[in-house]
Amino acid sequence: MAENFASKNDFTSSFNIDKKYCFKVSLIYFASVLFANFMAQLIPISMNFPVTLTEDMIKWKEFVDSNDVLINTLTILVFAIPSLICLCYSFSMLFAKDDLTVAKKVVNLPLKFSLWGIVGWILNYFLEIIFCIYAKKTMGINLSYILISSFVFYILEAIFSFVVSYFVTETVNRSAVLPRLFPNGQVSKIPGVKKFSLNFLFFIFFITVSLFPIIFILSSFVSIQINNQIPINWNTIIMSIVLFVSSLALTIVFMRVFTVPLKKLTEGTEKIKKGDYSVKVKNISNDELGVLSDTFNEMTESLKEKEFIRDTFGKIVDPEVRDHLLSGNISLGGENCDVTVMFCDIRGFTSMSENMEPSSVVSLLNQYFTQMGKCISNNHGVINKYIGDAVMAIFGAPVKSENHALNAYNAALEMKTALVNLNEKFAKEGLSEISFGIGLHSGSVLAGNIGAENRMEYTVIGDTVNTASRIESLCKIYNTDLLLSENTAKQISSSKENLNLKFVADAEIRGKTETVKLYTW
Repeated sequence: MAENFASKNDFTSSFNIDKKYCFKVSLIYFASVLFANFMAQLIPISMNFPVTLTEDMIKWKEFVDSNDVLINTLTILVFAIPSLICLCYSFSMLFAKDDLTVAKKVVNLPLKFSLWGIVGWILNYFLEIIFCIYAKKTMGINLSYILISSFVFYILEAIFSFVVSYFVTETVNRSAVLPRLFPNGQVSKIPGVKKFSLNFLFFIFFITVSLFPIIFILSSFVSIQINNQIPINWNTIIMSIVLFVSSLALTIVFMRVFTVPLKKLTEGTEKIKKGDYSVKVKNISNDELGVLSDTFNEMTESLKEKEFIRDTFGKIVDPEVRDHLLSGNISLGGENCDVTVMFCDIRGFTSMSENMEPSSVVSLLNQYFTQMGKCISNNHGVINKYIGDAVMAIFGAPVKSENHALNAYNAALEMKTALVNLNEKFAKEGLSEISFGIGLHSGSVLAGNIGAENRMEYTVIGDTVNTASRIESLCKIYNTDLLLSENTAKQISSSKENLNLKFVADAEIRGKTETVKLYTW
């Protein structure tokens, strides 16, 4: 639960939400919707639809004139309702509780405003049906053909209003508003946002450039024929249907030219996100999508090479040190920090290796270092270097830890168990059994990059390191496989209850005037 809350905070922190700015933008979008509706009103003016002077039409004209105020008032009202909804939506952003809510509202603005903008046309048509039913009952007027023609008008007006308002507001949203509100992108990750594919946009495009003009021109053509009592030319209607089907088929083909390569690119990026850098996208064109595909394949090769370098780098230095350096910490220098330093040395290795083949020595050391390294890394330790058959490890740097002493002690316990299992394996392979000595000391060190500008090493330096090395060398004298200083023992005891460390001696450490109290398990 805490992780989800933290991730949500990290996500919303990338927003740059200004509620007043969003409110002003919504008012501009609202004005665009009103403009689209106004332009849609011009459709009946530009189309010569048949209006014959029949007895029913004369009565209908008288009915409209006698109810002029009521009809106009109700018409204004049905268009005022969606306008009021849009304005309420705009004001709701000013009083939203959090930025995420405002973000959802802004992203959804173009679609919601455009849909609400056509509600007036729908309501107006139903209002006309009610008036026609009332006129039929009170005056005996049969105006079914008026409702049919009005239906065509309202469909055209609603389509025109939606397309114009949606494309205008969506274009402004994508080009100006969203880049300002979401400078880091990730709009697609906002929960609760209506997501539309390119297929939807192509469908809207098809309606705009094909379906709407065909219906508009065909309706005008047919209306002229009816007005002038000319027989309807069915060949024109059939040709319009053929044009409609052909344009739809071409739109689908053209749509797939874009969506299929983009789908493959999306699938490829998902694989890369999961760590699969072997993915390649087939390039079958020389247009912008072809260039994008080539660039994508070049990017995967580059990422594959960088991941190989990163993985190799993590084998040369400890992964934690690698990540520390790759995050930008590559300047010379360091910082003082409290750590626990571990030295681990194989006992009698020099005399043992004299009687072994070099290949056997390398095999033994590799297996030994692999097992010891796992124990150290499992307990948040960092292997700083291998010194012949010795290992120097750090606990508490570069990633700081308050329990570095306990982590080092737990690592030593695991190393002891691992060595028992490793010796059983060596015995089966005919290799010599080995034993080690471990020295632990806690204190302040200087941790950082030491060396030259063109050749450096992440390490720790200070008296703590020297003391840990000399404590390890005393394991031979006191005949034990672990010695830890009083500093380390105190920190372990404060972190872990019921830990019975045995006092070994007040030992003299070379280079120190005072003795050091040593303990073991």
